[in-house]
Amino acid sequence: MESVPNFTIYNLPPSPPKWDNVGIFFISFCVIWSTLVFAGMAFCWFNRDNPILKIRGLPLSFTAILFLHAYWVLAQLVWPVGGTMPVVLAYDIQYFFMGIWFPLGIALFHASNSRFLYVAKLQKQFTSDHRVQIECNGGGSSWICRFRNMGYTARIMTFIGLGMVAQVLLTIGMWLACRKYHPTFGIPGTEIRGATLMEQMVDLGRGWEWWPSVVWQFIWTWMVAPYLLWRAWGIRDTMGWRAQTVGCCISNLHATPMFLIAQYVPAFAPINIYFPPSQWIHLSVMMFEILTVFVPVFLVIKLNIQRRKVAASNEKWESSSQITMFSSSRSFDKERKGSTSSSGKGDIMKNLLDNDMSDHLYTIGALDYVLRENPTPLQNFSALSDFSGENVAFLTRAATWKNTFSEGLHGERELEAYNAALELYTDFISPRDAEFPLNLSGPDLRRLEDIFEAPTRILCGEPKVNTATPFDVESTGGFTSGSNSSTSNLRAKYTGEIPSGFDPTVFDSTCSHVKYLVLTNTWPKFIDDIRCQSRRSSESGRTFDSNDSNQTLTSRVSTYVRSMF
Repeated sequence: MESVPNFTIYNLPPSPPKWDNVGIFFISFCVIWSTLVFAGMAFCWFNRDNPILKIRGLPLSFTAILFLHAYWVLAQLVWPVGGTMPVVLAYDIQYFFMGIWFPLGIALFHASNSRFLYVAKLQKQFTSDHRVQIECNGGGSSWICRFRNMGYTARIMTFIGLGMVAQVLLTIGMWLACRKYHPTFGIPGTEIRGATLMEQMVDLGRGWEWWPSVVWQFIWTWMVAPYLLWRAWGIRDTMGWRAQTVGCCISNLHATPMFLIAQYVPAFAPINIYFPPSQWIHLSVMMFEILTVFVPVFLVIKLNIQRRKVAASNEKWESSSQITMFSSSRSFDKERKGSTSSSGKGDIMKNLLDNDMSDHLYTIGALDYVLRENPTPLQNFSALSDFSGENVAFLTRAATWKNTFSEGLHGERELEAYNAALELYTDFISPRDAEFPLNLSGPDLRRLEDIFEAPTRILCGEPKVNTATPFDVESTGGFTSGSNSSTSNLRAKYTGEIPSGFDPTVFDSTCSHVKYLVLTNTWPKFIDDIRCQSRRSSESGRTFDSNDSNQTLTSRVSTYVRSMF
């Protein structure tokens, strides 16, 4: 009688692929989801100049997604093709992916999310009440001070690099020490346990060698993520970035506990056959991809629809009569001042909330009025909620510059005007020096570079921002107040020959372009935000305070527009 071979994890022969219904489902699901993810990433990359995407730092986000998605794909292939390779090799692949590849992806992903806090902090420089913060001098101070003065990407990658070096060394060292993966060498007492094949396979997926990966995941998901969650909770942005950060942090909290429960609780054994323990981790990976890829895609499409709506509204209602009306709004306001008593403030807000007024407010004339009369509410909203404070700050400072030097420029007056224009260029336009460079067209940017770049390099020296990725948002030292004549990047005055092409209209085309960006991106969000605030006040039964600068200003705009019809 022929004896039955005694199979172990070391001599079990590979089995053919499982092309049953379950296997076909996993393969089809993997292909369809991967296609959707990469299509969404391609869409985001194609629209990377969109304000919603440009500020996010797509290279870092997409690198994290690629790391995590590669591990996700392997998990979907376990049922159909996992048995075609030796058992120990299959567990080796899972061990190193879970010990090195997946933690690195998680670290990069949270680094990408933490940009949200960093950008929100930098944008505060454009608010009206921001004060200059003095950083320590890293040139001759301690290494801690020099580290604090490093750029964001350099700091975060230093942390990740040090952590990953320790993780890689620990993962490889524990694998070499554990004899269950290689019976010929290792620490005695670490051999495989189990009398049957199934007991050995269960023991292969457990043990102290897996705990460094679990601890690493615990640190990121239950320590770093809640910290980011706490820091981001009070920020209200219009770009979906806070919702993305909060959603990613929350969706990852279940992963490590459920992995451990599925791995060690016997009741999960029937489920683990079709839904391995690592799939609980991959559920969070799918949520990462939804929030990082598909939600921004939806927001970009929504923003494009909004742009077309605002452009159509502006083209419909903007006329010479409206322009005249807004230019004379100051005198008109004085005439109506007596009639806008406290009893009439409710009528003004009623006009603002009237749907019939919606199209009339989304015009360049209404925006011009706000920029001229009181840009502070719009400035604060654009910086704190829309993360585009540089646009409104540039418009207000450029208007001040032109009003100051609108008359003829001759001699020292021309040199003074040119130095003031250099400050505008370095603070807002230069891709090499500005923290948040304006989103300009190529020809307009090259025209301004021809006029200002050479003197800027004389005064500023080497670029502070990588010109290949100018929106990588590196810190350049202390924060400045962009809306209040900021502490410019320039520390000296230019005294050389003024390049040709410089005149009082040098920023006119740039202002027109930036103003249109504000009109189609920030302005409608600003109006809608005020309406939402007043609606919530009405629903809660509280008195709506029309003395608030945001609400009062937009109410007046609404009243002026209504008076024309």
